Amino acid sequence: MNKFYIDENRGRQYYAYKYQNNEINYITLNKEDIRVLLSSLSKSQISQIKDRDKSMEIIFNNGLTLIVDNLQVFQPHHDNYDNYFQLLLMKLKQFIEKETIKKYKKNLPINYTPKVNRKRKNNLPTKQIIAGAMSFVIGTSLISGLINKEIKKANEETISISTNYEMPKKELQKEIEQDLAVVIPDSIVALAFEDRTESNRVDDETSKLEETNQYFGSYIEKYSIRYGLPYDIVSAQITQERPNIENGVCENICQITYDYFVGQTMVVPIYNEQGFTGEYDTFLVTKEMLDTPEGNIRVGVAYLRTCVDRFNSLILGLFSYNQGESTLGIACNYYGLDKENYLGDENAIKARDLINRYYEEQNKSHGDANYLEHVFSYLELSDRGSKVLEYYLGSEKKAIEINNTLMYNNSLSR
Repeated sequence: MNKFYIDENRGRQYYAYKYQNNEINYITLNKEDIRVLLSSLSKSQISQIKDRDKSMEIIFNNGLTLIVDNLQVFQPHHDNYDNYFQLLLMKLKQFIEKETIKKYKKNLPINYTPKVNRKRKNNLPTKQIIAGAMSFVIGTSLISGLINKEIKKANEETISISTNYEMPKKELQKEIEQDLAVVIPDSIVALAFEDRTESNRVDDETSKLEETNQYFGSYIEKYSIRYGLPYDIVSAQITQERPNIENGVCENICQITYDYFVGQTMVVPIYNEQGFTGEYDTFLVTKEMLDTPEGNIRVGVAYLRTCVDRFNSLILGLFSYNQGESTLGIACNYYGLDKENYLGDENAIKARDLINRYYEEQNKSHGDANYLEHVFSYLELSDRGSKVLEYYLGSEKKAIEINNTLMYNNSLSR
């Protein structure tokens, strides 16, 4: 079955869709099928959009078709599927914009050169094309059953939306830019891991993750921002690392090796919510610092930051926090491999597997071979769920998508 329908009447409802005995047959999808479907669509490109009377068919190049009758399906519903719909919305608008620019160029006079740049005859400036094509972006009948918008002239200052409302062009442009402000991951890490956010409840009301955020959330937020790392991953890692809290006290929260760190001077780049500040945090690690919750978390997050920078990867940096910064180099030297080929998020799992292979062949116990899975189990991802994490690498903002492939099954057929 390759056609799917989403009904927005009572929130997003998902159905497989086929004709049978001259009637439309709807089959309700379960949660697993929904995640497989949305994941598959978010990784595929749109090949065609068909406008129907009161619906829109979005056809993807993987052979799947999504039918929607209300654009509200793309709005946040505060559920596990919002990230997928953000990606789909972006793909939808990119497709329309691309097709629109083609039509706009096609309708230009032969040998037309824009006045703003007559020297570049072969390349129309992007901003001018988009501005000139705005009328087509909204006004085409691609989605007429869903977006009944018309533009009377390319240089008009208002754009008609439906029949009763007018929005200034600048406001519409701003709205489109906001809609397109979705995070596209640079890399994807797909692993199978159990969800421990519910199973690791320390009592009937509080999970270990909730305890971490309750007791240490302010420190985690402070230093994850300060060192340019995602709160979710820092919170999950501390939850994995920390001992139990007894009488409100938790010793050595980040499992810092005192003998290694005490006496070290750490130099760590400082970030804020806009990015790298150009300044560095320089401080001496003392036993007294590590004995306090804030100091222990400060050193732990700072060390994770240095690991991330060393390997150009949030994921490999996280694994090296547990394994040690030298382990990748040791494994590469043993097998005669170039360490440079194992840097970056796109190579993180390959590097993790190489490290594990080395220590397994050497019959040595070294850290936690499944450390990533154990940390990710606190990311509040159910089976086949996903989460996009943003972090800074130097002055560049990066994003990585964590997919839980537990019990993954690509087939949606019945």
